[in-house]
Amino acid sequence: MNAVRDFAPTVLVAALGTTFGSALVIAPGIVTEALGALGLSDLASVRSILDVIGWLFLGIALYVGAIVTANTCATLIAGQTRVLALQRLVGASGASLRSRITRAGLVVGLVGGVLGAIVGTGVSALFVAVLRGNGSLPDTGYTLVPWQLVLPIVAVVLATWGAFAVGSRRVLTVTPLQALSSGIEPSHDDVRSGTARKVTAIVLMAGGGLLMVLGLAVSHSTPIAVLPAALGGFVSFAGIAVGATIVMPPVLALIGRVGAKDPVVLLAGRNALRAPGRAARATIGLVIGVTLLVTFAVALGMMQHVLAAQLHDHAQGGSPEQVQALNDVFVRVNGVVSVIVGFSAVIAAVGVVNALALGVLQRRRELGLLRVLGLTGAQVRRMIVTEAVQMVVAAVLTGLVLGTFYGWVGGQTLLGSLGAAGAPVLPPMTIAIVVIGALVLAVVATVAPVRRAMRVPPTEALAVD
Repeated sequence: MNAVRDFAPTVLVAALGTTFGSALVIAPGIVTEALGALGLSDLASVRSILDVIGWLFLGIALYVGAIVTANTCATLIAGQTRVLALQRLVGASGASLRSRITRAGLVVGLVGGVLGAIVGTGVSALFVAVLRGNGSLPDTGYTLVPWQLVLPIVAVVLATWGAFAVGSRRVLTVTPLQALSSGIEPSHDDVRSGTARKVTAIVLMAGGGLLMVLGLAVSHSTPIAVLPAALGGFVSFAGIAVGATIVMPPVLALIGRVGAKDPVVLLAGRNALRAPGRAARATIGLVIGVTLLVTFAVALGMMQHVLAAQLHDHAQGGSPEQVQALNDVFVRVNGVVSVIVGFSAVIAAVGVVNALALGVLQRRRELGLLRVLGLTGAQVRRMIVTEAVQMVVAAVLTGLVLGTFYGWVGGQTLLGSLGAAGAPVLPPMTIAIVVIGALVLAVVATVAPVRRAMRVPPTEALAVD
């Protein structure tokens, strides 16, 4: 596990994060220079607002990328348990193995960061050329390589390095005796028995919940109430991410009951519960992406509802043109925000694909045994796809519930001073995009690895170590 190519999936995640960050760093300068060419004043405040928004979304992307990177690294290490145990058997210490993996993480972050910065700069240049060509941007000079471009690179390198340091902690628990074991994942009871993890998750969720309650309590007097509520949302969701191996298995067990009379479906559901660590790593990134998308969609929907109600009350119902203009504005804003937040969801989706694909490839021995016991290739393929669909459905449902709740808290605390914001508003289009995208993701994540695994004869798969 010393070569960077062994961590190719995390290079992709780091590159995506830096591409996103580079575009967000370059965009404020382009907007400011365009406004300057048009002779508009007060450019400093515009640049400051755009910078704050850009760094906010960059922080979200880094948060998602760090979790996905740590999960991918942990999945790779779980699949290399016997190799690491053999190295321990011949004298290597857990600390030295972890140090080598962490150094590899630094290189992975640097490679991904540089590649992402190049791609982000190129994409920004392409957009500037297209927008200048159709007249949307003034014909003036634009800075495509600002000094701030180094900041997302440094941030991604540090985030990746830190994620590898966290994800490689399992190396310290690998014992030489595991070289003789056929298992690569801890049992359900072993995962759930981590007292420190349980306590940390409960403390974070409780602390975040108290901050959100505080925000809701003062929401009727000031819109600043959204600040403690937003902090509470981040803290409580961090608790959910830490306790993913505690939170997700019950949801997976519930989803696994659907169609469980079919032996293949039953086996798929039990596979997810048999390796809760792998299942949690494969789902938590997608939970984050869906939660972010739904949170912003619900908050914007509530804002549109409140403003439309005010327009109706204070303007004798408002003209049809005013109502349509309001709807058009929110459609555009929701589209822009969805694209920006959706990039974080793409990073999370890449993590899901990585985790599911690695899980299939690392279980060739198990798949070979199932073939020897009588399952056909079609049944094995259906089992793997069903397992992936169950994980994705569990992640989507969890993300929809969390996103609706967080979006309602955000909308209520931001708009409570204008009157009762009411019930959460979940746009049907958001639900459709999330559900369809998740189903496509589940299929795409398993097609290639299943095809590779099925090409291996059962006897050869049983011989793989």
